[in-house]
Amino acid sequence: MKTGSIFERASTPSAGIVDIGDSKQLFVDDLLVDEASRISRYQYRPTKYADNPVMVADYPWEQGKYGGKNEGVEIVGQTVLYDDEEKIFKMWYVSWALDKGRRPWCYATSSNGYNWDRPELGLIEFEGSTRNNLLGIHGEPSYYNCFKDHRDPDPQRRYKAQGEMHGPGGHNPPGGMVNAYSPDGIHWTYNNKAVVLYPTNVADANSVLGWDHLREKYVGYFRPGHPLAHEIDNIGQHRHIRTVGYAESDDFEDWTDTRMMLAPDTRDRVDHQYQYFTAGIFGEFYLGFLMVHKTHDQVWDVFLMSSRDGFHWNWVDRDMPFLYRGEVGSYDAGYLMPSGPILHNGQIWIYYTGFSGAHSANPTRLGERCVMTINLATTPEDRWAGLLAGPNQGRIITRPIIFKGSKLLIDVDASVPQSVPKDVMNFDECEVRASLTDQSGGRIEGFSFDRSTQILESGKHEMKWEGADLSQLEGKPVRIHLEIRSACLYSIQFV
Repeated sequence: MKTGSIFERASTPSAGIVDIGDSKQLFVDDLLVDEASRISRYQYRPTKYADNPVMVADYPWEQGKYGGKNEGVEIVGQTVLYDDEEKIFKMWYVSWALDKGRRPWCYATSSNGYNWDRPELGLIEFEGSTRNNLLGIHGEPSYYNCFKDHRDPDPQRRYKAQGEMHGPGGHNPPGGMVNAYSPDGIHWTYNNKAVVLYPTNVADANSVLGWDHLREKYVGYFRPGHPLAHEIDNIGQHRHIRTVGYAESDDFEDWTDTRMMLAPDTRDRVDHQYQYFTAGIFGEFYLGFLMVHKTHDQVWDVFLMSSRDGFHWNWVDRDMPFLYRGEVGSYDAGYLMPSGPILHNGQIWIYYTGFSGAHSANPTRLGERCVMTINLATTPEDRWAGLLAGPNQGRIITRPIIFKGSKLLIDVDASVPQSVPKDVMNFDECEVRASLTDQSGGRIEGFSFDRSTQILESGKHEMKWEGADLSQLEGKPVRIHLEIRSACLYSIQFV
């Protein structure tokens, strides 16, 4: 019987003084937190759109049922974006297979993110008509990941897609991940040559981040194959635990060898596998969606991960899904597959495939209908996770930081807001104060708790100290001390 690790890994300590400049600091990791008392981690849970699904299989080319009982439309990998230039949402999706396993690749747009249009593209004939939104009907290769690349100087490569092409007998060379390019996201040129080869560097189920402007690389999250992946023992063939790999490219054509990035460990339930991974970049933070497959139940939920370098990840809450399945009989009872998060109009938009059945040879174990639909969940901007204080006052002390700016903004969510300050407050009413000390904890004149702003309600507030000039401390190591009651702290930022 396999047990946990024999040797304990050493931790990787953070720098003694953290230079945060004027960047927004989200509390999705503990880099800034040196001490905390009566404080809990709080993970926000997205709100599923009340009128989900936003996309169902309404048209004949979307209603294939090849090879079993599954049906519907889905997004796989990074496939939805908001186009700031054209002021519309765009989606590239696939429907379940038609004859011979061919899957329609389709295009849709939306002006508001809720109601989606299928433009008549006139490209592909289906049942005698080109009045449809088909980009192609693909057997081999098939495409799913798609993103807009603003930095590529070649306008014919403005949009990039990546999919999968099998080799002889399945996941074998010369098969792997293949690219396609387009000037407008509609008219595509296919290269039909694998740029990431089976079996080691990719097995299947890949997703791409796209262009990572922090690392200045294209980034792909490829599921590793043999011999990189963890092999399942004693079954007489090469089969592997699903894991998440990482690769980079300068040009989207030549990729580094895949490295193992995320794999189940001894804290996971013994049947857990890591099914898919998608991510987005917000400021200097990477926020990722890890789909944890429960092999015994043949379902999965989505867990939130955070990173500051795009490769080393933290669980925001390992015990609670960020995006969770619905009850048996609902549209997402079996699993959810989100595209990367989108920031638009003060909200985070998360589009995801919801499947009502099980990921199994017997998908009807959760009900007779096994339908894929495309759905939406949203959360306010920056509301990923925070530091929560209850009725008993909590305290937070940061590591020594160096900042740039003359103002400190603090984003809090009040349990119950106070309308005006008062001498005797109710136990569930919000109150937040702050003080600043030097890096050793020594008092800095003028920046004590009794001179600070008293934050009483939700929102982004400037923390001030009566009679003090914060700009005088710019570039000097300081610690922030916070007293919090009945509120959740989501971010801080010097400006």
